[in-house]
Amino acid sequence: MRILDYKADQSFGGKKASSLLTHIGCSREIIKLLKTGGLFINGSPAFTVSILTGGDSVRIVLPDERCSAVPRDIPGVERVYSDQDIAVINKPPFLPTHQSIGHYEDTLANYFAGVFPSCAFRAVTRLDKNTSGLCVIALNKLSAAIMCKNRPRKLYYAVCEGITEERGAVDAPIARERDSMIKRAVREDGQAAVTEYRALKQWDERTLLEISLKTGRTHQIRVHMAYIGHPLLGDEMYGGDCSDINRQALHCGYIKLIHPITKTEMEFKAPLPVDMALLLPDSRTL
Repeated sequence: MRILDYKADQSFGGKKASSLLTHIGCSREIIKLLKTGGLFINGSPAFTVSILTGGDSVRIVLPDERCSAVPRDIPGVERVYSDQDIAVINKPPFLPTHQSIGHYEDTLANYFAGVFPSCAFRAVTRLDKNTSGLCVIALNKLSAAIMCKNRPRKLYYAVCEGITEERGAVDAPIARERDSMIKRAVREDGQAAVTEYRALKQWDERTLLEISLKTGRTHQIRVHMAYIGHPLLGDEMYGGDCSDINRQALHCGYIKLIHPITKTEMEFKAPLPVDMALLLPDSRTL
């Protein structure tokens, strides 16, 4: 279980405990859960409608949960960081984040179930199966609720075809391709999508890009780069050259976040995986 202690300052005097719970980021689901137990004021069991006095000690007890996925040892997964509230995982390519048809025991969720057996799998950030890099997982309901409102900042690294501008932005709406359940396309009736990029290295009609997203649409980077004539290497779905890499050359290499409980600013980095590093003229990682 996760035990969290808070102090009600004078501004909460005369208010219901639920007001403090909302203030610290508890979702309606958590507040509903605490109505039936798990809430204590000055050491005594309390209710969400209990009236606070300034200076009260408030304790929240979140029960253990269980990941629904079957625990599996998945090679190539790296646990970059973990505490009682979050985990940061470096996901290798070709590994789905979530379970789906045909992928019941070979996902990041399966790895998670083996390492964190008393936590439900709540991916705050997620990556396509063939995209590598950093993923943030919330280890309890409160962390998940807070981080869904204050999402981490991510930087992606990609190798695309052609020589791009030094800096650029693509502002083009994205929708599902009409004849596909998976593929996306730029369409006027799509959802707003903005991708910003800068060139880090250019050689032999290829460019290594650092990319940030202002929105989070499915396949956004891949669709936008193909749209401006610079598809990612290895991205067969969107017209990329697959001669030197057998998956889209896309990697989430940097994440910056505010810890949901401690409020500490944290940064994490993951170097380019081998298959992408080998695309560079000097075969070095970032």
